[in-house]
Amino acid sequence: MALRYADTISTGAAVVTPHVYANWTSGFADASATLSQFTAGGWSAQGTLSGSRFIPTNRSFVAELAALAGGSTHNDGTRTGEIVGNGRIHLSRGRGELFVGAGLGRTWDGTGWRKLWLGEAGVSIGSETRNAVISFSPASVNDSINYADLQGSFELQTNQVDLSGVVGARFGDQLTTLSKNATSWASISAIRQISKRLALSLSGGSYPIDPTQGFPGGRFVSLSLRILTGPRRPPVPVSPQVDIATEDSPAAPRVDSFNASRDRQGLVTITVSAPGADSVQINGDFTNWAPLALTRDSSNPSQWSARLPIDRGKYQMNIRINGGKWMVPPGVLSMLDEFGGTVGLLVVQ
Repeated sequence: MALRYADTISTGAAVVTPHVYANWTSGFADASATLSQFTAGGWSAQGTLSGSRFIPTNRSFVAELAALAGGSTHNDGTRTGEIVGNGRIHLSRGRGELFVGAGLGRTWDGTGWRKLWLGEAGVSIGSETRNAVISFSPASVNDSINYADLQGSFELQTNQVDLSGVVGARFGDQLTTLSKNATSWASISAIRQISKRLALSLSGGSYPIDPTQGFPGGRFVSLSLRILTGPRRPPVPVSPQVDIATEDSPAAPRVDSFNASRDRQGLVTITVSAPGADSVQINGDFTNWAPLALTRDSSNPSQWSARLPIDRGKYQMNIRINGGKWMVPPGVLSMLDEFGGTVGLLVVQ
């Protein structure tokens, strides 16, 4: 890569960025690092390790316990670090979600350890191709630096381009000793698929300072080529013989409700109310992402159901009507999977 920083450093670098992601029914873990060797001399290394454990509480609420540890080291001897633990509560409402959380930890800015207190609250709403999040995050560092970030982000997927962006503003201490008195930031990224294995990525904007580790803010622009070498989760083709009515049509199929309950024998009964549907299918990691057809109730044509042997835990899943697009059913928490798609978080108690 080529690097120009703060109008004072202009150099090239060889960079290696290993990344490991693990996901299971009740949580995930993520580890990444960046190792840089500069042509002008010197090196740097930074990395993070994070994870979350999801705990089902009832049909609407999901509790989350999370932790993060990270830091950096450089050839001149400077080092930074942080370790944070926090908890969140997620409340699902249709295609939206409310969340609130708090955390505490310690940070190292190269001179000493400092206490860190965090809070967060926000709302997200999304679909298979669109997602938006607004969050408010107050923070206190060593009881002497107090600020709050208000941030909004969005993601939009089309057949040709994936767009994402961030807009934020900071209130409180601005820490002018680390950078200019910037109170806002914004960035945008576009990914253009040029083949099944190649994509161009262009991004640019600004980012805020990090008071916890003493990193200054700045502006950036990046152009890169992405190469996909591993398999993605294969999409399930839409049935060509089914013609779905438009949403404005009275006969348009819809999903009114979704429910999953586990009995004493360990079988989970999935029930879907879908007036106007001719077929209802589900898929998820409990079906190895293979479509599974539900059975229509003979006494109530709008009711569809299936009984499956599913253990207690957290699962990713989706539903589709009449062979249409896969979507998150109502009453199920919507989230992004590791491939950037939208899935529902099904909690089996």
